[in-house]
Amino acid sequence: MSVTCSQGHENPDGSMYCDQCGEELSATAGPSVAPAYPDASAAPAAPAAPVAVGAPRLVLKEDGAEFSLEGKSEFLIGREDPVSNIYPDIDLTPHRGEDYGVSRMHAKIYAQGGQYLLEDLNSTNSTYINRQKLAAKTPTAIKDGDEIRFGKVEATFRAV
Repeated sequence: MSVTCSQGHENPDGSMYCDQCGEELSATAGPSVAPAYPDASAAPAAPAAPVAVGAPRLVLKEDGAEFSLEGKSEFLIGREDPVSNIYPDIDLTPHRGEDYGVSRMHAKIYAQGGQYLLEDLNSTNSTYINRQKLAAKTPTAIKDGDEIRFGKVEATFRAV
């Protein structure tokens, strides 16, 4: 089975976004999954660690949480899963990650040669930079102000 976007592009069943144009697909497009927290306001929000002004970071659009990209050369982005022993450096679980289609090991961001690179780790609902879908396992340079989407979780990369 497949899901078709308004532009006529075919997508695998259960996709949240069109692989060709990035259009958000209808909630009825894939299998229905009950949210972990039926009332979104009841979902616990993890306290964001203080981030120094000017430090490279990801800033989530929905709740303003900031994740520092200092102290390590590589950061795994995804959802925590103690059963599988997966504990990402940037855990989007408390930021509606499961509801918004973030994979357990969704993407990684790392510094190399004076720039930051973002790589999709073959996630189910893809990673986008400025509405452009990243090819899986293909590191792509990001710069200050770039809009990044992990599934439906939106963030802005801040280099300064």
